[in-house]
Amino acid sequence: MILKHRHFVWLPLALALALMAGLAGALESPDSPQPTPITGAVLTADGPLAGAVVRVQGQADYALTDAQGRFSLDAPASAGGDVSITASAAGMYIEQAVWPGSGEVTLTLRRHHTTDHLEYAFISPVLDPDHESACMRCHAARDSGLSLPVDEWLQDAHAGAAVNPRFLSFYNGTTLDGTTGGLTAYRFDAALGIDVPVAPSQGQSEAGVGFRLDFPDSGGNCAACHVPILALEAAHNADPNAATGVAAEGITCDFCHKIAGVRLGPDGLPSPHLPGVLSIDLLRPPEGEQIFIGPLDDSPGDDVYSPLQNQSQFCATCHTGTFWGVSIYNSFGEWLDSPYSDPETGQTCQDCHMPPLGMTTFVELPPDVTQHVPERDPATIFSHRMPGAADVKLLQNTAELTLDVTREGDSLTAGVTVTNSGAGHHIPTDNPLRNIILVVEARDADGQPLALVEGPTLPVWAGVGDPAKGYYAGLPGVFYAKILADFYTGETPAYAYWRQTRLVSDNRIPALGSDSSTYRFAAPTGSGPITVTARLLLRRAFIEVMDLKGWDTPDILMEEASRRVAE
Repeated sequence: MILKHRHFVWLPLALALALMAGLAGALESPDSPQPTPITGAVLTADGPLAGAVVRVQGQADYALTDAQGRFSLDAPASAGGDVSITASAAGMYIEQAVWPGSGEVTLTLRRHHTTDHLEYAFISPVLDPDHESACMRCHAARDSGLSLPVDEWLQDAHAGAAVNPRFLSFYNGTTLDGTTGGLTAYRFDAALGIDVPVAPSQGQSEAGVGFRLDFPDSGGNCAACHVPILALEAAHNADPNAATGVAAEGITCDFCHKIAGVRLGPDGLPSPHLPGVLSIDLLRPPEGEQIFIGPLDDSPGDDVYSPLQNQSQFCATCHTGTFWGVSIYNSFGEWLDSPYSDPETGQTCQDCHMPPLGMTTFVELPPDVTQHVPERDPATIFSHRMPGAADVKLLQNTAELTLDVTREGDSLTAGVTVTNSGAGHHIPTDNPLRNIILVVEARDADGQPLALVEGPTLPVWAGVGDPAKGYYAGLPGVFYAKILADFYTGETPAYAYWRQTRLVSDNRIPALGSDSSTYRFAAPTGSGPITVTARLLLRRAFIEVMDLKGWDTPDILMEEASRRVAE
């Protein structure tokens, strides 16, 4: 078949094949070296294995074994000696063999265990550096200057999930300097027949809200995501303050690489009653064995390939949270409802939050190990730095801000559009304390602000006070956030989202969505040229919460646009 000017011209099959053979012969020199095939078989203890993936380690091309377990691969053109061949299959450890340049290769795969062994002791990548299976032995840089998984993970918020001072101060109801708020007061509601909280919360007035101020006799389920190893012992009543050793490393390496599956419902979401570890299937090894579950099918040893590690579903159980029937944080569900979840054209959580950094290896072997480490396509090595809500570069690639300004007579009109162009979920997302603030200003030639005649202004929860210090209430702009109200006391916004709340409003911007707002300012004749500025700021928590708890967490400038209009 010849394709010409988008019209199909059919030729007899024999003639077409002859033309193709002639063209191939014309392009090939008689002396051109032909690729050497690497042939062999993949076996198990039960005999030949069909459907196994066989590849030259580190290379993109692969072969699948046939019904007799046979395969054939082209040797790399640069192969001048031994070539590392790997094979993998579901339910099997990945195996490796060396092809010396001729002959056949046989790889025998062994099955891994399929039962989770609760007695397994997780290995710390930091506290157990001398353990033969410790991640630091092979996945941390020594003197090479490489950026390897353990080095990156140590910089990631997941590594500090259990000991994050802001998390603990919110959980315990304290300030960062240790001041503890008073326990929440309750009164009996005869109509409801239960005790309900009294507004305002005592803790709110002293040190901000805290889970333990509301429920002093319960550990709660925060640890199910923040301290998963501790939560495996008692997911609904694990106190993060009790985490020690490897449990205090939060979302640690060995935990993630023991995840064999996640349990999701027909709607694609985890059960609201089974957060974090309660919806995760682990595969911990029995004594004397080891297993590491990962996203590569050619990393041999105790490794097992799992496509789940490259899928957004891997993140679902800790990035979906419903309390008392109200969706509190739902970045995975937002992704699921967005075009980003399209399997053909979309992107996964890992695409944005584990972006390749250009590394061609994720391994630096100890000096006493002589095993060959292949160079890989850097696009296949994902960073464990996992940038998120505190990463300036990521945030500055999340949204687009457009500003249009017109001046007519004694007024000036500014139109602002914010587009969620880079996030596969709403902005802001996850913790409902987060908010994004659009601040719009118009100033005359002397730098004096112009009065707003018409347009939205920022609410009191943007902060009442000096705008130079981040208190923007009353200024022109939009406050993007999920606003909750306490179900019993009516306090709005409700910061204690573990209590019963109701959704008041949600104007966050969904993936690929936009929000536009218009502002009309008084611009008297003679005020000279006017400068209009629009800024988009991410704030990690409501400013009242940060002031009460002593969190020094500056706003992050996501986008800024400015226009100067002559008189």
